[in-house]
Amino acid sequence: MGVKRGISGLRQILDQMDFPADKDQIVARALEAGADEEIVSALRAMPPAAFYEANEVLRAVPLPETENARTKSARARERGDHP
Repeated sequence: MGVKRGISGLRQILDQMDFPADKDQIVARALEAGADEEIVSALRAMPPAAFYEANEVLRAVPLPETENARTKSARARERGDHP
């Protein structure tokens, strides 16, 4: 599977999840699906809770809607630069 990025990548990952799921299950699924560091970090920052649907996760993890909306620091990390 290709690298998943941004909110659209997270949506693809969540579409493959069975709910309810806890934070650790969601993070593990994202890693298996090839999520990028931005998604994995955002998921790890979620509270340790049970999520009953994808929209709960999407509300808990603010990510840019599009690839172009990524932050300057996120793009620098992907290039290997150290801001």
